[in-house]
Parts: sequence; structure tokens; C-alpha cells
Amino acid sequence: MTDVPADSLLGALRGAKTSDELIQDAMHEMPYGIYVIGSAGESGPNAMIADWVMQLSFNPRLVGAAFETDSTNLANIKKNRALSINLLDETSIELARKFLQPTSGAKIQGRSDDAAALRHDKLAGVDYQLNSHGCPILDRALAWIEAEAEQFYEVGDHVLVVAHVREARLEGGGDPLTSTFTGWSYSG
Repeated sequence: MTDVPADSLLGALRGAKTSDELIQDAMHEMPYGIYVIGSAGESGPNAMIADWVMQLSFNPRLVGAAFETDSTNLANIKKNRALSINLLDETSIELARKFLQPTSGAKIQGRSDDAAALRHDKLAGVDYQLNSHGCPILDRALAWIEAEAEQFYEVGDHVLVVAHVREARLEGGGDPLTSTFTGWSYSG
């Protein structure tokens, strides 16, 4: 058995992957915040986990959030322009897990007909209040933001929503929940 230099082995492994797979591996390592985005729809409040959320401007105070094009929350936000952003602390992993499932079971390919027919109420069993626009503010949020969507941009397979912050509060202490704590990644 001969020793193979580590950089030669790494090069061999890289050679087995496509350029897109190498890009995906690198982007998989980007840390993200874990946010619960709330909206109000005809069937009541809804919420989802979102990673791609950021402040865009100081004046005016603008935030951006990216949504899959078939997101229930995106449809709600397009209709009524209102959204809430709930920041969780690092102890809230189990709470965050409640929002991982898509509202429509059919959104995940390969599910049985029964599983695809399910609609998930991600707010069931979660303590929250509704803001004046009907969007959920989680009782256990580290901080929350109420915003009004102003612009929608199609960006690849997502839609970037630019929203004006109308109100916000810091409710607790601790470090924000991020993919560093959860080990979760949202990269494709």
C-alpha cells in the first residue's frame, strides 16, 4: 500500500463530480439564518421556514426574502402584501422543525397519493398572535418584523420579495438560530 498525497486524493474526488456538484458543495457550506415567515390567506394564517432573508436598506428600512415560486406564503403575500418575519433563538430547533413541511403534501415528489393529499397546518400547537394583517407573530420569537411587500422579482427558480418594514420588536435574548446550530442546509 502506498501513501497517496491528500491533495491528489482531493483532486481525484473533485474529478468525479460535475462543475454544478462542486458549486452545490461550496454553496451548501454558506450559513443562513432560520426564520419563520408568516402570511395571511383565505384559509387563515400560514407560516414557513425561510433561510434566504436579509436586510436590504437602512433608509427606507427594507428586507428581502426569497420564496419558491409555488409557495403558499408567496401566493398569500402577493394577494395581500403583508408578511411577518419571526427570528428564533438557538434553543428553538424543535419549534423550527414544525415549519419544515410544505403546506401541500403534493409539493414533494414521490409521495404516496395519501401523503400528497395532506395539507399541513404548521401553526397547530404553536403559541402565536396575529398582527393587524392576520400574519402570525410567534410567542417564542427572539424578534419579529412586520413588513409590507412592495416589489417582486423573479430570480431563477425563486421570487425575491422586497418589503418595507412597518414594525419590529426584539422580544428575547440569546443567539439567533442559524444553520450552524441546526446543521440544516437549503442549497440546490
